[in-house]
Amino acid sequence: MTATNVVSLNFKSEEAMEEFLEMYERDSPKLFPDAEMLMMIKTTETNCLGISVYPTAEARETSRKRAESRVLGELKHLFQEDFRLAGEVVVKHIF
Repeated sequence: MTATNVVSLNFKSEEAMEEFLEMYERDSPKLFPDAEMLMMIKTTETNCLGISVYPTAEARETSRKRAESRVLGELKHLFQEDFRLAGEVVVKHIF
């Protein structure tokens, strides 16, 4: 099983999203060392969709807790809301 977190992040402003994306690009490999893949997709000027893939459900859960604590804690001022899902990859094509 390849465990996956999917999160929709709605930011308070374009500047808030840019601040988050700069931090995420710089720090996410250190914050989520068990991840097999970390991807952030910009969907609007104030929304991103994040997808992270882990080797196990336990690694996914550890990372989910760390991410939620940051979004609800030190980064709270950037977000309007967030919506989180967890699942498993059932189809994967890499070319």
